Amino acid sequence: MIRAFVAVPVEDPVVRRRLAGARSLVPPLRGLRWVPEPQLHFTLKFLGEIEDGRVEAAKAATLAAAATSATAGAAARRGRPAGEFRLALEGLGAFPPQGPARVLWAGCGEGAEALAAVGGAVEEAFVAEGFPREGRPFSPHLTLARVKEPEAGRRLARVLPTIPPEPFGVVAVSWLVLYRSELTPRGAEHAELLRVAIESPAASQ
Repeated sequence: MIRAFVAVPVEDPVVRRRLAGARSLVPPLRGLRWVPEPQLHFTLKFLGEIEDGRVEAAKAATLAAAATSATAGAAARRGRPAGEFRLALEGLGAFPPQGPARVLWAGCGEGAEALAAVGGAVEEAFVAEGFPREGRPFSPHLTLARVKEPEAGRRLARVLPTIPPEPFGVVAVSWLVLYRSELTPRGAEHAELLRVAIESPAASQ
């Protein structure tokens, strides 16, 4: 069994540094675990634990999603090439929207509709390969930190409305990546199983 998910990586070093700077916008909280810069990504589908024999099906679904995504949401790309598009990151929020926060995220501005279209293509491709459908609609966001203690979540929920919207920059959305995730005492460690360009069915694996 392996733990796996499909995501769009954030690889722009300038945007990564700006996102890391979000730590200065919230008070130091015990139990707030920040995502390391190299692991920043937009999760499109979390697969959970899958059998080793299903990895090839997951790869096939990722390839199919990338090919479909080359045209999905084209209207939201404002005349850009059918594959790659630009996505603005701005502002902070939390899940759930009410009560103690469990996840701190950066919001998506221009380009969010296109990312949602890619997320929809991923969902349908995986369902076609026999993976279960996600019960909740896809909400474009970038996870920055996870909250491990309820009191920290309550404090974070109180302070977030006081933080002015912060622009973090614009990233190019070019790749879908199927990741393997291993839980360790230091947190999750991710390894690429497949990387495919959204604008092309060619892949590296």
